[in-house]
Amino acid sequence: MLIKVNAENDTYGNPRRGWVQIDFVTNTFVKFYPEGYDNGGAELREIYGDPGRFQSMTINVTPKEYKRLTKLVA
Repeated sequence: MLIKVNAENDTYGNPRRGWVQIDFVTNTFVKFYPEGYDNGGAELREIYGDPGRFQSMTINVTPKEYKRLTKLVA
């Protein structure tokens, strides 16, 4: 399952959006995919095709939480 996260743009106007992949069988975090300008990332698109098809919800997070998500490793 994918959850889309949105944070405010950075000071240079760059987007801070991404996708959190969750495995609900084991109830664990799998990976974070930053969206950037390519609207989902090449790696995510290679796995899922259109990530919007697997999106369950969108949540707004603070820039601090977004930065924390980018550093998570499964």
